[in-house]
Amino acid sequence: MKTLAELKQFARERYIPVMLDDTRELLYNTVCRAKPERILEIGTAIGYSGIVMLSACGATLNTIEFDEASANAARANFAEFGYADRVTLFVGDAREIISYLTGTYDFIFLDGPKGQYKVFLPYLTDLLDVGGTLVCDNVLYKGLVEHVPSNPRHKHITAARNMRAFLDEITTSPRYKTVLHRVGDGVTVSQKIR
Repeated sequence: MKTLAELKQFARERYIPVMLDDTRELLYNTVCRAKPERILEIGTAIGYSGIVMLSACGATLNTIEFDEASANAARANFAEFGYADRVTLFVGDAREIISYLTGTYDFIFLDGPKGQYKVFLPYLTDLLDVGGTLVCDNVLYKGLVEHVPSNPRHKHITAARNMRAFLDEITTSPRYKTVLHRVGDGVTVSQKIR
């Protein structure tokens, strides 16, 4: 059976992005404290973060991945780690899929398309229980969110501006109590308070 370290090595050898160790530790500890029963994840990749979350609690996981090859790898990894029976994996555009989801979640992990976080937020807010936790990864987006490039042709400028708008909204929303953690590429942990 694979270990998380082996799964991370597999990803790195194939240039598949997985979270940094300090981000993994923050996510694991946040899930341990929250003790969720139903988790929603946007951005499965090969299942690394899903496995981290499932190892921290007894929850079920609904996870959405756009890329079919990544989804197939994730299915194999969930099975390898013994979590297949706790996972429902949707393949397709998360912006479409989340509008069809039913029920609510007490924990949501957002690690999808970086320029779309603000678009996702109203949907995720509706799906999240009051008292539930929303964790968003990569919110400082390569350091560009706090220092948006002045060159309008910079290839990441639109994503950086969109992420800045998301960060402004999530940290000032009266519906959330949010803490920005400067680990990895920036992580917000938000509790829905109303």
